[in-house]
Amino acid sequence: MENKCRQAIRLYRMLSPGDSVIVGLSGGADSCALLHFLCSVREEYSLRLFAVHLHHMIRGEEADRDAEFAEQFCNELCVPFRLYTRNIPQIAREKGIGLEECGREVRYGIFEEEARIRGGKIATAHTLSDSVETVLFHMIRGCSVSGLKGIPPVRGHIIRPLIGCERSDIEAYCRKHSIAYVTDSTNLKPDYIRNKIRLQILPLMREINPAVNEAIGRLSEAAWEDDAFIAGFSEAAAEDYLHNGSADRLFSGSPSVTGRALMRICHEKLHVRPEQKHVSAMIESIGRGEGSVNLPGDWIFSVRNKRLSFSKKSDGLKNCDCDRNWRVKFVTGEIITPCGQTINSQVIDQNKYNELCDKNSEFFDEKVFKNCLDYDRIIEAVFRFRSEGDRFSPMGRNCTKSLKKLFNEEKIPPDVRGNLPILESRGVVAWICGIGTSESFRVTGTTERVLYINASLR
Repeated sequence: MENKCRQAIRLYRMLSPGDSVIVGLSGGADSCALLHFLCSVREEYSLRLFAVHLHHMIRGEEADRDAEFAEQFCNELCVPFRLYTRNIPQIAREKGIGLEECGREVRYGIFEEEARIRGGKIATAHTLSDSVETVLFHMIRGCSVSGLKGIPPVRGHIIRPLIGCERSDIEAYCRKHSIAYVTDSTNLKPDYIRNKIRLQILPLMREINPAVNEAIGRLSEAAWEDDAFIAGFSEAAAEDYLHNGSADRLFSGSPSVTGRALMRICHEKLHVRPEQKHVSAMIESIGRGEGSVNLPGDWIFSVRNKRLSFSKKSDGLKNCDCDRNWRVKFVTGEIITPCGQTINSQVIDQNKYNELCDKNSEFFDEKVFKNCLDYDRIIEAVFRFRSEGDRFSPMGRNCTKSLKKLFNEEKIPPDVRGNLPILESRGVVAWICGIGTSESFRVTGTTERVLYINASLR
């Protein structure tokens, strides 16, 4: 066990010299072995150790025994000890949640408060065996790749030095060092899902594969790698939409990528957390290329002609009939339109523009050609909505078209056309959101200052 703990500490950088560590001590074999091991490396890492025990007020005299044992164990190891008592059954009833969930919520709340006071890390005694049970628990409930990752070795300032150890390792360590511990009688009864997994399901799996823990551990390692890959694409897709209004990656990504990106977009853009049923419906709409989904918070998600939009049910008329005479003097920075769109513009130099255009640069922006203008050509400019008789010269097309004809060609929905912000300079349409820059205002080799516009559409 010692070698596995040291390996985990090095691999995941769990400890640094001088750390304060709050140890969750139940009095069971796992937590006693953890505290004993940390005491063995206390001088090596100059650790300041503290132990916390939660009395759940569930098991009567047995729980009292556990609390007394935990305090005595800490006294023997010269570790400061603190006992908390919480009526978990009552709290669970008040919150309408199960005892297991409530106990975990209260327990981690106490750990976090102790860590805040002492400025330390939190060490919990989760093992490889616990992680395996967690994976099976998630599988039974129907999880994604993320659910197969099990328990993370490190999460923020929470560390789990025993995460590579099995229960047999823990028991052998306790025997070697003559460590006494108590046993929670509820862990021996198949009354909870996790107990059923531990006592009934895993023994059957070991009959098929005695090394099932290691096998599921390898599955979790692969899941971490796959999940990180999916997360990277999801983040890029969400960033594209949130910052550039581009939904290209959402339409080209896998369902798992699209789903995660939509979750983040809804959280950051709408401040709502959709349920899985909403996410599935949104993915289906994207796959069809059209459709709408009612979301929490009175929001509506819509897809039409490979364009995404979010609107408020209560603001439906406003979205379609906001002030068509809106005009605001152009200034760099942030502007909010009457329809709730955010327009951000900034002036950059030619070097920065070249970086945005360079596909080999980390700053490459595929939308740069649509969103950049020659800043020095912009005079007496205003942001506004479309007006009767507006005409536009699309960059690089050597023609001038009415906006009606242009919007028809671009297949922009009629109910969206009136909401697209336009930048006008001395009576000439210089830029249209989602369409791009006019030929007269394109960036050339002689351009010294570049206007870079980003617009977030609702």
